[in-house]
Amino acid sequence: MEKPSNEVIQKANLLVERGKVRKDVETDKRIHFTVEGESETHSVIFEKGKGEWKCDCKFSSLHQKRCSHILACISKKTKLI
Repeated sequence: MEKPSNEVIQKANLLVERGKVRKDVETDKRIHFTVEGESETHSVIFEKGKGEWKCDCKFSSLHQKRCSHILACISKKTKLI
């Protein structure tokens, strides 16, 4: 996967610092997060078995890259372990 831009990384760090990332539900197969973005609230899902992240934002679906919401959830997940 392509390395995220510095802008996306900085935005992700701000989301975490401002407490905009919330872990909602964890099952054997998935972890569901909610991220309060600048203009919308986004759903991010981590598929444990596949090691895949999915976000419902336009950036993620249009560019097929990890968005700031996914990076923020990765950071939050790492701190939760």
